Amino acid sequence: MNKKGAELSMNVIIISILVILVLLVIAFFFLGGTSNLFQKIQSVGPDNLETAARDCTSKCQLSQTYSSDNLKEKSSYCRTTYHVDGNDDGVADEKHHCWSSIVDVDCPGVQDFCLFDAVEEL
Repeated sequence: MNKKGAELSMNVIIISILVILVLLVIAFFFLGGTSNLFQKIQSVGPDNLETAARDCTSKCQLSQTYSSDNLKEKSSYCRTTYHVDGNDDGVADEKHHCWSSIVDVDCPGVQDFCLFDAVEEL
């Protein structure tokens, strides 16, 4: 009988430790710790421009199917940016939209509704 009592208390301790760890991870997630982490990861290096061009082409094709000008203006083709290393130091310092001279994906019928500058500083 004494043996079962010892096992029960050990199980309770292990489960309590696991519950505390899970609660800490959930608290970290909801307090915005991950958003800062993702921003730091994204700002480290530039995006792959070939992948960006393929992504923009896909976003353009989807945006061209939209019937309203408002949807085209809010489309992912108009809003998505890609980090580019403008001065070749290995760190992204510019944000380029799909229609910029670097990514260079024109989208007739949609591009005219995009309200952002083609290049923005980070």
